[in-house]
Amino acid sequence: MWAWWMVGMMLALAFATDIRKQIIPNWLTAAGIGAGLLGHGMAQGGYGLAFSAAGLACGFIPMLLLYAVGGVGAGDVKLFGALGAMTGAVFTLYAMVASLFFAGLIALIVFICRHDRMVRLKETFAIVFQLWILRDLSGFTSSHREDGKLRFPFMWAVLPGTVYSFFYGGDGLF
Repeated sequence: MWAWWMVGMMLALAFATDIRKQIIPNWLTAAGIGAGLLGHGMAQGGYGLAFSAAGLACGFIPMLLLYAVGGVGAGDVKLFGALGAMTGAVFTLYAMVASLFFAGLIALIVFICRHDRMVRLKETFAIVFQLWILRDLSGFTSSHREDGKLRFPFMWAVLPGTVYSFFYGGDGLF
């Protein structure tokens, strides 16, 4: 039960700083990883440490791949590692999928509400064509992302995705 309270506090702090400053502090994610590994290790010994380490890997590695293609920031990668260390692999993967779903929903709403929909649609198809047909990842480099494209803090999706997962899946409450 201790881990859920810590996750709640970590997510609230990460949400506040990501919305306000567009950064998730390293001290917050490092504390989450340390608390998860130490807490589960002390409570359940080697099994708890393995549980926490598996969660850390399952949170960190897929998000690192998304970071590599410019989909999320480095703080989001570390945050999901910390979430995994505290809650384990199953919950973390549920929360990740739910968060990505909410991110897609937010992106769709933003896309529908913007005036330059056709320009954005052409850019999106060009990137998909470039990736799928030409197998060229240059459209996903971080320097290319800074050209004025709309970005929103991923915490807008992580918070509802994690809350949803807590109540409806992945070893959460129900």
